[in-house]
Amino acid sequence: MSSLPHTQTEPAGWHFRAGSGTLRVSASREALGSDALMPPCAAEAAVALDLAGELLDALEAHGLAPATAWQWSSQPELPASGARALWQGRGAQALLTLPWAALRQLAQAPVLPGLQWLPAPAECLLAQWRFSDEERAAIEPGGLVLLDAPCRRPRARSEPGLPGDLPWQLVARWPAPVRVEALMGWEGGLPPWPAEVLLVETAWPDAVLARGRLLPWGSGEALLIETC
Repeated sequence: MSSLPHTQTEPAGWHFRAGSGTLRVSASREALGSDALMPPCAAEAAVALDLAGELLDALEAHGLAPATAWQWSSQPELPASGARALWQGRGAQALLTLPWAALRQLAQAPVLPGLQWLPAPAECLLAQWRFSDEERAAIEPGGLVLLDAPCRRPRARSEPGLPGDLPWQLVARWPAPVRVEALMGWEGGLPPWPAEVLLVETAWPDAVLARGRLLPWGSGEALLIETC
């Protein structure tokens, strides 16, 4: 009797890359037409990719990735930074990662049957500055910093900055991941941001320079620094 009686239905995974996008396709050996658990090979990878053909066609139709651009990698890819989604097809499942910039180019949510975007850690950019050394040194609890050019830019924490971003930024970070559809502006439903806001250095956003809250100030707003 075989010691592996169920290997034909155990899921196997294949890793593909197209530019900055990655795709991990999983399918059972039964779906692949294979009766034994064998090391991944290019032939099986081609069959697995074909099982995800509906997804690839939809990605191409929305200009997100040409269907012919996906290349198999025999080694698992490092997790890519970007928007992540799960896809369920008739014979396969997939984990898709696409760069945020690609999604930002879409005015509305792409129609991708069977695909569900995963919520992402997110923040809202409220203001930014270019501080001199003296201004930087003067930041202390109880101080006020005027918001010269306030903005409201929701974004994923892993989303790269934009050209022209300044070295210091004021952000409000949501405590729970936020739906991609809301972050991209395809749908409403952004949660209210927390009262506490963070002053961070753009190049090292995990290093918090100060914490505080916003106050009305004249016709605009100011940051009241509570802790540094």
